[in-house]
Amino acid sequence: MTKIIFSLWSMLFLSACTSQAPQPAIGPGPFIGIDLAKLPPEDRQIITEASEDFRAVVAGKKPMHAVFDKNADLPSDGGTTFYKGRGYNLTVLLSISSFGDFSGNAYGPIVTFDSTFAPGNTSEISDIRVYSSDELRKFLVR
Repeated sequence: MTKIIFSLWSMLFLSACTSQAPQPAIGPGPFIGIDLAKLPPEDRQIITEASEDFRAVVAGKKPMHAVFDKNADLPSDGGTTFYKGRGYNLTVLLSISSFGDFSGNAYGPIVTFDSTFAPGNTSEISDIRVYSSDELRKFLVR
């Protein structure tokens, strides 16, 4: 009887462990340890939407809240895209970059908050990484 129970438990445990695909870790976002409940509703909405767009781009996805900025100048690199959000601008940088003998693709979000919302020294947050062409293709196709 003990062998049957152990066998059933083992099968259930193994199936539970292998049935879910691993989720990519995209991190907590750009704001760490902030109690949003203590902020005014408008500030909370700006930070929440900017953070969700930031995390989406870091994960290789399109922003969820900001919309394509049709008034932005076209970038000369051919891959960077500009978006407009509530209280912030989002740049999704995608640019061929060289570092010594290595050429790759710089990719990631740059959030620039409106000066009325972030009047201090730091109004911009970013997470730019450099990928080989093959790795960036795999990352963005997921």
